[in-house]
Amino acid sequence: MRFSDNPTFKHMLDEKKQDILQRTSDGIQETTQFQRLLSLFAQCRRKVEEKDFRLILLGKDDLINLCEDAEVKTEELFKSPVFITNKIVCVDCNLTILNSNNDRFPADNNEARRFYAKLSEEKGIIVFSVSPNATINYFIDGKDYGTGVFYTEEAQSSYEELKTIESLGEVLDDYRESLTHQDTYVKFFVEKAGLRALHSLINSEEDEDAFVITHKQLLRNKPEEIFREDIRNYIKRHMKIVVSREVMLEDLDRLDIELTDENGKDLYFIEIKWVGESIHSEGNRFGTQYKAKPRINPDAVKQVLEYIDELFKENKNIKQGYLAVFDARKEDLPDTGTDISPDNYKEDLRKHFHRFVKLDDFRVKNINPR
Repeated sequence: MRFSDNPTFKHMLDEKKQDILQRTSDGIQETTQFQRLLSLFAQCRRKVEEKDFRLILLGKDDLINLCEDAEVKTEELFKSPVFITNKIVCVDCNLTILNSNNDRFPADNNEARRFYAKLSEEKGIIVFSVSPNATINYFIDGKDYGTGVFYTEEAQSSYEELKTIESLGEVLDDYRESLTHQDTYVKFFVEKAGLRALHSLINSEEDEDAFVITHKQLLRNKPEEIFREDIRNYIKRHMKIVVSREVMLEDLDRLDIELTDENGKDLYFIEIKWVGESIHSEGNRFGTQYKAKPRINPDAVKQVLEYIDELFKENKNIKQGYLAVFDARKEDLPDTGTDISPDNYKEDLRKHFHRFVKLDDFRVKNINPR
């Protein structure tokens, strides 16, 4: 097969084109001196371990005139007390420290990357970012290169604290706990002022204060969207996985939340449903009301199983499909997943039941309405 007719090969070239153009347009990083120095920085970082990042600033002319004994001078640099106690050092062609400072880098990863790129452009220098794990990113004329994804210890530490896909259950339990906090749950419900206005609009004969208490569990309009974004953002903040919303399947159905593990291979998804009552979009009357049957069992279960089946047909590496139900009902009723059984579904869906997970209901109570 000719490579020119291979769409995968063409796609790969398109992705790499910009990087190739950048690299070939700037001869500095293709010089023997640059490649030698890059290798030496990585070697010395592995020998002389540190827990934080360092910036090494070097002029372009100094790089071209790099000293012949760079191996020795680089090791001396990394063991120098000035280098060890300062985050930023500027060196010459002999890797002698010209000046240094201990200014803090921007904590945000993207801000740090932009800061280093701007520094290289404004000063006309090469900026090397040396990470604790010996990954070297470098910046030339405002462009960034390298294979590392972190530019500050804060960003790396934050990432390392995030949970992997195996801990999804633990993260969801923590989220369930967060739903008991007022700042979290109030976003789902109609506020007191809205309930008082509704009392007037529907000409209710009930006492206004009693009406507010009776209907404090009334959800905002289109609550599914609010629930979906809230749980998606929580997962995104606490897990080192790729979190996407409303991913289109080939049959034009949509996955509410798609989760891909940190290696980009294993696929999980969460289907979001709710039970309870919401206000009408116009705010002048009650809107939609959902009960557990048949809304959740069997309809939502069947929907998740159908999604799993479709993903298999699309040759996706689907691991599990989760059904998450937000329970905003007035009464304390049994979990909406009670009595779910694979026997209620046809064989073409029943065969996927081992990949289906009904999560315990996410109970949301408007304990202290605002």
